Amino acid sequence: MEAEILKVTYPHMGYLNIPVLNMLNNLGVEVIEAPPISKKTIELGSLYSPEGVCLPYKINMGNFIESIDQGADTLVSVCGAGKCRLGFYNAVQKIHLAEKRQVQFYMLDTNHLFSDLYRFLRTVAPRASRLVILKNIAMGIKLLKALDAMNEAKNFYGARTNSPEQIIDILRCGTQELANSTYTKINFIRDFTISSIGAICGNGQCRPPRVVLIGEFYLLLEPYVNHSIEDLLIKQGIEVKKFVYTGNWVYSNTLLQALGLYSEEKAYLDQAKPYLNYHVGGDGLKSVGSALRCARDGYDGIIHIYPFGCMPEVVAQSALKNIASDYNLPLLTLSIDEHSSDVGIITRIEAFADCIKRKTYQH
Repeated sequence: MEAEILKVTYPHMGYLNIPVLNMLNNLGVEVIEAPPISKKTIELGSLYSPEGVCLPYKINMGNFIESIDQGADTLVSVCGAGKCRLGFYNAVQKIHLAEKRQVQFYMLDTNHLFSDLYRFLRTVAPRASRLVILKNIAMGIKLLKALDAMNEAKNFYGARTNSPEQIIDILRCGTQELANSTYTKINFIRDFTISSIGAICGNGQCRPPRVVLIGEFYLLLEPYVNHSIEDLLIKQGIEVKKFVYTGNWVYSNTLLQALGLYSEEKAYLDQAKPYLNYHVGGDGLKSVGSALRCARDGYDGIIHIYPFGCMPEVVAQSALKNIASDYNLPLLTLSIDEHSSDVGIITRIEAFADCIKRKTYQH
């Protein structure tokens, strides 16, 4: 008797779906990919979510429901102690999704990401050898790091050109090529995309205003939810620096963590002192540490973005206000929920960009 064919799905988050889909397809796993995030996704997710839960939870829920409606029966996502309510997503989601359909739920613990991912792939692709699975994990990490590098190049050069839209289009084309790439072509596509972006900018020697973008992990990585804030800023001639990228995070929390070479909490605890001296859950410590590092490096502003009701980021706010005050830096705080409008967010970002540019050029 043949084993039942699993139809796997996962929630969206930025460009994470590119290596995940590539990895699962290479291993012969049937994937039911959720439709792109839309207003319908958020409405569905909100309908099946507890009152007061954060926006990332609702969107994840909406992704799952749309996939289940298309036939998915095996769901995979991440959880982890110390990661705010993310650690409880699966327990609550199982209860509410049971109202739709009985599904299998696999959670990858962020504190044991490499081993959990390996075990999951062994389960959904039982015919694949250990070596093939490890090679596909390595390819997924390589894809993510290439996408990180391309996006960093967009943020750097996009603020130094009169044609940021063209740079955004080049990145979009490069991302599509990577989605269909083989292992040996990843570096070529990455380098070609970055050189094409740089060629539009010219020498890139001008020094535009710089802001650090900090906050909750999901909102930093998902353009639909953060209203494509990075693109909005580079169109205003402002360079954006992030310390949260999917590839770097996965690499650090799989290979380096598995080898005992990395601890995210330890990495940011010293960096956040004396403004925050303990771990507050989620990405609060990283937000404060990243902001302080950039303040000391002469950045021109701080943008803090997080889901409405996110307690770790709310705790971090007082430290961020103190940093902004001590270093005389403008601070923009954006609390996002399902009711946040494009017009309101864009207006605030444009006003903040004008403030940054006036302050910078006066000096």
